[in-house]
Amino acid sequence: MRTIKIAIATIVAASCMMSCVPSRKYKAAISERDNLQSKNEQLKNENSSLLAENQRLNASAVSQQTALKEREKTLSEEEQRMKEMKALIDEERNAIRNLKQEVCSALKCFTPDELQVEVRNGKLYVSMSDKLLFPSGSDVVNKRGVEAIGMLAHVLTNSNLEIMVEGHTDTVPINTVRNKDNWDLSVHRATSVTREFIKEGIPPQRIIASGESKFHPVAENETAEGRQLNRRTDIVLAPKLDKLWKLTEQEDLSEAKEK
Repeated sequence: MRTIKIAIATIVAASCMMSCVPSRKYKAAISERDNLQSKNEQLKNENSSLLAENQRLNASAVSQQTALKEREKTLSEEEQRMKEMKALIDEERNAIRNLKQEVCSALKCFTPDELQVEVRNGKLYVSMSDKLLFPSGSDVVNKRGVEAIGMLAHVLTNSNLEIMVEGHTDTVPINTVRNKDNWDLSVHRATSVTREFIKEGIPPQRIIASGESKFHPVAENETAEGRQLNRRTDIVLAPKLDKLWKLTEQEDLSEAKEK
């Protein structure tokens, strides 16, 4: 009997031992599985984050490339406009220089104290003294003045330059029936010269007449020589800048679009 009990106890103990070992392995396997699932979820989340960041970076790169291309296009257009503007300015500058040579050649029969020709601020100035154009205190162009205006008009016939006729006086007051003051005298002298240009075939639309009175002297009015220089009519020949203004307007429109 005792032997049977010992046998039974041995069998039970062995069974318990056999059942405990698989139970520990099972729990360990379950724990490892849970850890792997957790790591897998973590890796999935990290992968999703990396994909999102990659998409953001790609989108940013595309946006930067697009902006860069637009900027390059804008710079190219601005560079082209600058080249066109420079070409126009050079063209007008050369035209003024060539015109100066023509004018000097056409008016070479007149003395320096009668008229002078010079380029200033991109414009050609033909400065005619009152000695050449008018009797003292008068705004009626004399014969020699008409001759000079006719020669100059002949040179200007085929050009597209704007013609500004500016009358200037010295500081000596004047008061006559025709001219109440220096303003009147300068204006009337400018319009008298303008009418002579029109008679010579210059379209009136190309001419601007203005009286400057005594306020733009080229010499001191304290001496007779200075006053003589100040009593003059300036024929100012300026290039038409329509094309240049159009380029400037295009640039303004481009800047407005960028804003």
